[in-house]
Amino acid sequence: MLQTGKPVSTVHLISMTYGKLIRLSLLIALLILALFIFFVSGNHVWIEKNYANGFYPGLSRFLRLLFGWLPFSLGDVLYSIVAVTVLWQLGKFVVRLFHKTDSWRKKLAPLLTAGMILLFVYVYFYLFWGLNYYRQGIEQQLGLKNGKFKKQELIDLNQYLLTQVNSRKQVCLQKKDTIMQNDRMFQSALQGYQTLEKQFSFLRYKQASLKPSMFGKIGNYVGFQGYYNPFTGEGQVNTAIPNFLQPYVVCHEMAHQIGYASESEANFVGFLSATHSPDTLMQYSSYLDMFLYAWGNLRAVDSTAAKQFGEQLHPGVKRDLAAYKKFVYDHRTFISDWTDKLYDYYLKQNRQRKGIESYGEVTGWVLAYRHKYGLK
Repeated sequence: MLQTGKPVSTVHLISMTYGKLIRLSLLIALLILALFIFFVSGNHVWIEKNYANGFYPGLSRFLRLLFGWLPFSLGDVLYSIVAVTVLWQLGKFVVRLFHKTDSWRKKLAPLLTAGMILLFVYVYFYLFWGLNYYRQGIEQQLGLKNGKFKKQELIDLNQYLLTQVNSRKQVCLQKKDTIMQNDRMFQSALQGYQTLEKQFSFLRYKQASLKPSMFGKIGNYVGFQGYYNPFTGEGQVNTAIPNFLQPYVVCHEMAHQIGYASESEANFVGFLSATHSPDTLMQYSSYLDMFLYAWGNLRAVDSTAAKQFGEQLHPGVKRDLAAYKKFVYDHRTFISDWTDKLYDYYLKQNRQRKGIESYGEVTGWVLAYRHKYGLK
């Protein structure tokens, strides 16, 4: 009798069985962890105590120590690899759908692989950072309430910020100091956190890991200025945006690194740290950004008052805002519109009910802080 195929060895069968067992065990473990994330996310007190002030600080510092020394953004590389791998598996799935000779088990294999990768990314993301969305945060730590505020309070804040912005711009122009290189920017941001830590120990930042994003120019069209990579602990900064915006972005991403996932809280902590930096350019960047938020809030309730504040801006500040407006206009595409909607949905799914507009809630934090602690 003729043998029509190669015999399957016992070792090969054991290897196949062992491989399936490993994949099944991994799937079960990921599903259990996903359920844990789902149930624990509702217990904000537990997360604040045991995760945000327990497990996470040590983990994030370890990641910054592990990857911060690299001269490039490892997180950007990993994101690229994952994206290509998932797209490759989905492509294989589509191609195999049209192969009549393939079994359905073989056709679905790439789809299952892509699903496993995405499940792993989901679990890793929330365990290594994302649970910070469900902490108590600044409200509990500083005893602040971000609620409704009176128009006069908003006007007073605009006046304060206008004064700070104009004075910092004047100093920068007198010193002919208008551009911040990366090393100086990262060091100045770190100094701000070190000073702030003396007043609020829970805002401690150790072991810096800040990198220019590899996707800077692409990011201009996608619409991001920076982001935190929870897989490597790196703070990514888009250094292709106007330079006067970058210092505040750095401080914002550092706030994400130390556990403030909420965009309004990261804005607030970034503002506090930047204004505690001895670097005038760093201060200018933060006061300008905060003025734009408060100015926008005022425009919504009193456009006449907002217009008057706009007219009082230093000519140098007006030039910066004109450059920023042109930058946004030149890079606005359907892609940035689409990513804005996607990110808006993402934020709403992570306890930020106003979505992308939640960035602007920083005005409420600044007003509450100013009322209780005062501003520099």
